[in-house]
Amino acid sequence: MKATLLLLCLACSALAAPPTKKQPAPVEPLPALEKNTIAIDGHPESVAADAEGNIYFTCIGSRLTPTEKDKDGYLGVIPHGSTEPKKITDVDTLDAPKGLLYQDGFLYCTDVDMVFKINAKTGAIEGYVDLSPSRMKFLNDLAFINGRLMVSSTDTNQIFYVDTNTSSYGELVTKQPIYKPNGLAWDPERKVIYLCEYATDEKGKPSGRLLSINPVSREVTELSKERGQYDGLVYRDNALYYSDWSKDKKPEAVRRLDLKTGRSAPVATGPVEGAADFILYDSMMVVPGMTEKKIHIMPIGGKK
Repeated sequence: MKATLLLLCLACSALAAPPTKKQPAPVEPLPALEKNTIAIDGHPESVAADAEGNIYFTCIGSRLTPTEKDKDGYLGVIPHGSTEPKKITDVDTLDAPKGLLYQDGFLYCTDVDMVFKINAKTGAIEGYVDLSPSRMKFLNDLAFINGRLMVSSTDTNQIFYVDTNTSSYGELVTKQPIYKPNGLAWDPERKVIYLCEYATDEKGKPSGRLLSINPVSREVTELSKERGQYDGLVYRDNALYYSDWSKDKKPEAVRRLDLKTGRSAPVATGPVEGAADFILYDSMMVVPGMTEKKIHIMPIGGKK
């Protein structure tokens, strides 16, 4: 009898034991990219990548007219292992697409006063947000900020939350003014938004700043005394990587700011003309040379 009770207790104890936690699947390494410079049919502005190593890009068009609705722009892809760009969207679909993100088989891009959600394989528009009631002509970068899609409006000095599923949007109003906002990035540890400005002063000198924004308090904090005409922005490993048009055609066109020390240094390993909205891909960077109609794939330089 005692043996039976003991067996029953052991069985109940086994049933009551919490299940073993399932270990997360190991992250597959990204397919390697080779150093290269790829010619583009038109002016590329932004790039994104998927887990297979395909590089997607926005192209403003054959003419560098980022605010005109001329049906001259398109989305393209450079398949992994290829140097031949292919168009994804049909002719007469987009005007002057700029910022670009890839997520779960979809491409999100800004286009003058619109934000589109586009199927990365078919080029079909799956959703959109029309921000034309806010009267901007230069929606620029976009980023997922704490799970929400945000876009910068360079010509109206604004930042917006957008939802391509409901076609709705709202403004994030900061307590201090921002000027010519461009690149956006999210810091999941500090829970702040990073922003860089593409600005000049009344004399035409570069005056853009590197900033952080608390999305709850809406306070704006200056991160550096450096000034430039900043475009792309990436956060990685307690540092900000940013492109600067005031350092055009020089390795300084892309720099890295250490957020602990406040020191910055160039990280591009070659000159870029019109360094726009770039990405970091493992140990490489993919940088659109917007004015030279090229996309550069190069190692990330500088000391970490």
